[in-house]
Amino acid sequence: MIIPKNLKENIQHTIDNLLKLSSIYCWNQISPNLFFILSDFNEFEGANSFERLKSRKRLNNLKTLLSLDSALKLLHKELYDLYDVTLYVFRADKRKTIIEIQYFRKSHLEPDYFAKIKDNPPMFHSKITIPVYVWEGGKFDINWESGGGIGHVWRNFLHKRKIKTKKEMQKLRKQKNRQ
Repeated sequence: MIIPKNLKENIQHTIDNLLKLSSIYCWNQISPNLFFILSDFNEFEGANSFERLKSRKRLNNLKTLLSLDSALKLLHKELYDLYDVTLYVFRADKRKTIIEIQYFRKSHLEPDYFAKIKDNPPMFHSKITIPVYVWEGGKFDINWESGGGIGHVWRNFLHKRKIKTKKEMQKLRKQKNRQ
């Protein structure tokens, strides 16, 4: 199967951008030994973002790792139905980096909008989700969404405690001002 040159170039450019983002925002060493998993955006279940994140983590942990060429072959089969392709670092360590290629299909769009964009090529994005406890300019563990370890749990606890304390102080000030 021949992969269209522009698909391979777009994915490679998006991978390069994702690795640059990782080096800017994350303190982890990202291995150049890349593996890939494919995800349909609509395969994750949940009523809110927290439930969808849990579903995403659970399902992605069960997926088989692919080489770039294997991932491209599978994407090529869906090429004309791809609306949006977004790359995330799912997990990274010193030995390997797992990149999730998440796609959204045109066929999942509303019929009116689908008619407008059906002939458009897919859009490509690279994204890194920043945890709530990271202050502007701070670096974080790229693995926070896929587990993150005790450091993530501790920082998240401190962040929640800080918010709770801040809310308690505001509540006390309001009560004091009423008196």
